[in-house]
Amino acid sequence: MTSQIYSQKKFIPTPPEKGSFPLDHEGLCKKQFLLYASCLRRNAQDTSQCREDAQNYLACRMDNNLMEKTEWSKLGFHDKKPAPEEDNQ
Repeated sequence: MTSQIYSQKKFIPTPPEKGSFPLDHEGLCKKQFLLYASCLRRNAQDTSQCREDAQNYLACRMDNNLMEKTEWSKLGFHDKKPAPEEDNQ
């Protein structure tokens, strides 16, 4: 058994392409994260069904300086549409 341990390749972590992604220690975006995670569970990990929740989560992170503000198109949201206007009736 010990021979397997010594023959394994050493894992060398690599940083993400976009730089650091700080943890949300204060839970500023916990609600958005939980909504996104529950959406993924409901939809068998199909991310296309949870795009709006993912976008809300990333928007929260950008608004709270937990990630760099980036254009939506660079984050894969090419079909970003403006939010629908509320009816004032």
